[in-house]
Amino acid sequence: MQPDRMHLQPTRPPGRANRKALVHAAEIRRLRASGYSLEAIRHMLAAVGVVVSRSTVHREVTRPDARVPTPPPVASTVGPPIPAPAAAVPWLGPTPFATDPRSGKEIAEAFMKGHITNPLMQVRNPR
Repeated sequence: MQPDRMHLQPTRPPGRANRKALVHAAEIRRLRASGYSLEAIRHMLAAVGVVVSRSTVHREVTRPDARVPTPPPVASTVGPPIPAPAAAVPWLGPTPFATDPRSGKEIAEAFMKGHITNPLMQVRNPR
């Protein structure tokens, strides 16, 4: 008689266990199913401290273990539409060139004058 086989029950979905967006995977899928863009979802994650790329959000949405929830039914009452919440985008402050009177081309030319980009032409430090 053969002993009973053990059946393991995984507690985590398949894939790497240290994925940054793993904790928010269900919410990412829900937002995508509701019509939010990948970039908007990425900004929402950044607002709560999870900095990931757009491709990471796309990967979470398209995972084979993803069970995409159906969006909530639309209310049949007639009235003003409820605006969607604005994506929270962290403000990084003014750029140093915001008050610069030069054009972008002039700024780029001034930057490139002081930088040698050819590795064969770089100045070597004498020993």
